[in-house]
Amino acid sequence: MRTIARRLQRLEEGFGLGPGTEQLLLVVTAAGKRLALNQDRCIQILRECGLLPTGPVGVVNLGQIPDGLNAEELERFLRRNGAETRGFHGVA
Repeated sequence: MRTIARRLQRLEEGFGLGPGTEQLLLVVTAAGKRLALNQDRCIQILRECGLLPTGPVGVVNLGQIPDGLNAEELERFLRRNGAETRGFHGVA
């Protein structure tokens, strides 16, 4: 049984799926677009809400956030609509 467990552990580590592996998070933003909160704070809000992708590689698209939101409105938007930021939705 130990042999099987070790082989599975090596496979998981090889694919980046093991318990000690970190997630690669790709953040897409629109060039020239300024958000009221910095990117790290946006990711922190999404993490607090449990809205970040969960796989070994995830994509967060901050480029689809409406223009003109102040910091409070942006935080509210992310908490309500954060699931929409996952993946490349609406990216041409």
